[in-house]
Amino acid sequence: MSDVHERLRRLLLVVPYVSRNPGVSVDELARTLGTTREQLLKELDLLAMVGRPPFQPDDYIDIYVDDDRVYVDLDQRLAKPPRLTANEAVALAAAAEMLRPNPGDALHSALRKLEKVLPEQSRARYREMAQQIDANPRGPEELGALSRAIGQRLEVEFEYFTPDRDATEHRVVRPLELHHRAGQWYLKAYDVKRVDERLFRLDRCRDLAVTQRTFAPIRTTERSIPNPVSGHGDVTVRFAASIATYIRERYGDRVRPAGGGAVELQVSGEYSRWLVQWVLQFGGEATVVEPEWARRAVAGAARASLQSARSCPSS
Repeated sequence: MSDVHERLRRLLLVVPYVSRNPGVSVDELARTLGTTREQLLKELDLLAMVGRPPFQPDDYIDIYVDDDRVYVDLDQRLAKPPRLTANEAVALAAAAEMLRPNPGDALHSALRKLEKVLPEQSRARYREMAQQIDANPRGPEELGALSRAIGQRLEVEFEYFTPDRDATEHRVVRPLELHHRAGQWYLKAYDVKRVDERLFRLDRCRDLAVTQRTFAPIRTTERSIPNPVSGHGDVTVRFAASIATYIRERYGDRVRPAGGGAVELQVSGEYSRWLVQWVLQFGGEATVVEPEWARRAVAGAARASLQSARSCPSS
């Protein structure tokens, strides 16, 4: 470990240690930290300069030596952590997901508790924003098994749900490629029964199993993956000011201002079913501006969803 890293380790340890052991002697503290008395006193002088620019002493930490004993007084703002806003909590959750926490580890546990520690008025907003951010790069659990099947050319079986027919069907496929687009994972595969290539959304696959049946190499065709942003987009969607920042960060220079803090984005209308689902996931914060067919499609789907919800018996 370099001198810089070792010194940083000591600086990070000294404040909580002295806070838990007020009045510890200089020599004892030096032995605990594995340094000399002289070096420790220099580092205590450095810590006394911690603060806001221009680094006024005692801004956050008042650490001092009195009668050869070390004491620390922390700013009262550090005694109780501040409450997170919904935006801060979502940003923290998104960053944590990028670290790929495993079930059972400390980070995974902390993420599960994050919503519970938010103020009541922030929880609904947190849930709403979290649903709009695809921050987990790992994909579905089946991703690993499918990658192995593609590499070893093994047939795969699964139950596939088709929303248009509201039905589930058993499929036997020869997996070819995996794609990630617009927050969704897709499997391009040769469907044995249909004798043709198909695209399958992994979130609609159930009971996926990799068989031991091998298949010969297959030359794939160019099959388009649904793309939320098209260079020749023909559907204009307006987003409310409340999610404008997210849309700008997600889609960059394709976003243009629409007045009142709102923004607009042109997306591909080639996949009308995808378009409807994509717009509806933003709730009332996304509105189709044009063309008219897209406005009618989204409005019709929204009405159908409301009618379906109202017809369900209450629990």
